[in-house]
Amino acid sequence: MTALGGPVRMLGETLVVETPKGEEGRFFTFSARAFALAAIAALLFSVAAALVAWPLHPLAALAIVVAGATILLVLGAVWLWMMLPTARRFASYATEIERERARFERLFANMPDIGVLYDASGVSQQGNAAARALFGGEEHELKGRLIGECFAAEQRDIVSRYFERALNGEVIEFESVVLDDREGRIPVWTTFVPVVGGGTILGVFGIAKDLRPLRILEREVLFETERFRSLFDINHEPMLQLGADRRIMRANAAFERISGYGSGELIGATSGLFSPEGTEESRESAYRRVMAGEAFEVESQIRCKDGRILPLMVALIPMARGTEIEGYYLVMRDLTAQRTFERREEMTREKLRELYRLATVPQEELEPLLARVLDFGRRMLGMEIGYVLGIDGDDFVIRAKGGSGRFTIGERVPIVRTLSRYVLESEVPLVVNDVRESAMRDDVAADGEPWRCFLGTTISVEGIRFGCLAFSSKYLRETPFDANDLDFVKLMAALLGSAFERDRRARTLGELALRDPLTGLANRTMLAQRLEREIAHAKRNGGELGILFLDLDGFKDVNDRFGHAVGDRLLAEVGRRLLSVVRGDELAARIGGDEFVVVLNDLQSDSLERCTKRIERSLTQPYVGSELAIGVSIGSAVLGRDGNDPSALLGAADAEMYRAKQARRDVGVR
Repeated sequence: MTALGGPVRMLGETLVVETPKGEEGRFFTFSARAFALAAIAALLFSVAAALVAWPLHPLAALAIVVAGATILLVLGAVWLWMMLPTARRFASYATEIERERARFERLFANMPDIGVLYDASGVSQQGNAAARALFGGEEHELKGRLIGECFAAEQRDIVSRYFERALNGEVIEFESVVLDDREGRIPVWTTFVPVVGGGTILGVFGIAKDLRPLRILEREVLFETERFRSLFDINHEPMLQLGADRRIMRANAAFERISGYGSGELIGATSGLFSPEGTEESRESAYRRVMAGEAFEVESQIRCKDGRILPLMVALIPMARGTEIEGYYLVMRDLTAQRTFERREEMTREKLRELYRLATVPQEELEPLLARVLDFGRRMLGMEIGYVLGIDGDDFVIRAKGGSGRFTIGERVPIVRTLSRYVLESEVPLVVNDVRESAMRDDVAADGEPWRCFLGTTISVEGIRFGCLAFSSKYLRETPFDANDLDFVKLMAALLGSAFERDRRARTLGELALRDPLTGLANRTMLAQRLEREIAHAKRNGGELGILFLDLDGFKDVNDRFGHAVGDRLLAEVGRRLLSVVRGDELAARIGGDEFVVVLNDLQSDSLERCTKRIERSLTQPYVGSELAIGVSIGSAVLGRDGNDPSALLGAADAEMYRAKQARRDVGVR
């Protein structure tokens, strides 16, 4: 018997008790006994017969012995033939018993946990290597110890009760403390397993798992848990922990702060609680990626409890246990400040691009571009109305506007009635964040105006104040004007001044090629260009435009009687008289010979009839002494009524002039 004789013997008893002993076993035993009795009877009969027959006839005696042996062999063969399957089965039982003994021996000897086999009285029969290492001593020293001797004193009563329950057939598990060979206290997880055979409890197998490594692991887990709590709960960046079902398991204070939701509202909810509309597809894609074990970052947004939308950079980190993904973490970074900075940088770049475009725009596009630039400035500054105001005497003239202000382009406004007059008094921009809270609240210019905030600066052309650039709004800005806004307006004003300066120079140079050298009036080329612009301007702003076509009566007689030199002086005087009777923003042109055209760009303030009468009175006065006198025939045309392009308007006015001249001839006027 090996060193494990005690437990192996107990296992053997258990297996033997459990061996099948039904009808097959009883028949096997009965047949074996019957064969043995028959064999003995045959042997005795053969011996007796041989002894009796030997003296009479030795051969007969020998035959009797052979017959008896034959009977024994036949009976043995029959029995073996009948009993061979049963014998084989009994041999397999024996083999299984031996296999189970060997298996139990290996399990008991190599089990890493402490194992002790007790009999029904609680006396140890055998301990494995782990038990010997813990309690010390050799194999024989462990045998015969009572179960209570291995446990701490305060544990012995409860251990005895649990042992009794195990003897009643229960499997008992409990935590306790055992004493090692130096009386050291070892925490263990103990299991009592009853050893049952044939319905009888033969003993108890005690298994104790050393909990010291587990206690170390628990302390490490507690430490890691505290570290995680510090990382998660106290982290200044918003964090969420979600399960595989997408429900929030945990939210830190930073997330509650930025979202406005409390932990009671978040725990158990899904991320749909704070997801903006239209993000379902992106949320589904991100969920599939993180649950596949991928960690990644993605830009996203959350809808706060108060309705605000916050831009975020979100890191999704899978929460894995082994190969299974149990959920994921969301670590967020608020991008509001970054987006604000990016928007400001983009606005600055956009400002510079647009202002550079203004600085390099061809002069023929200056007027329409001014409105676009003002609209751009309003958008950048968050203002409603923008004006470019030019100084003309005591008035401001609206040169360009952006937005739906009550003033129209070309309208004159007394300087003393505007807040912009303060702009002319200072070299720095005028900034009013709230008119009602400033010293200007009682100013005459603020009376009755809906403006709440104002920003303006001067525009200079060739070192002389040309006017000012002004923006106003009836709504307060979210933030007061800052240095960037002031620099933007000053740069815009400087470039506007440069553009107007280039425009003025271009006009001066252009007029040399577009003026009639004799009269100083516009020539046919300048008339065509100006008429195109005025028609486009009138169509865009809803103004009324008219032209007068003039032809001198009797001019040919002056040339014939006095020569061309006198005729030229007469034409030059006609040019001077025309300039004296038309307004500064109207155009007078000589298109050839003694034919002239006047363009009236605002019929609301100067009708065709009044202008025609002024021209007739001026041109019919005597020239170069009383001996020279000429007349004038005038035809008119109105945009929309007589045509929509220069050719049509000139043709209509020429036809009407011809009819007027014919009527004068009919009454004797040449």
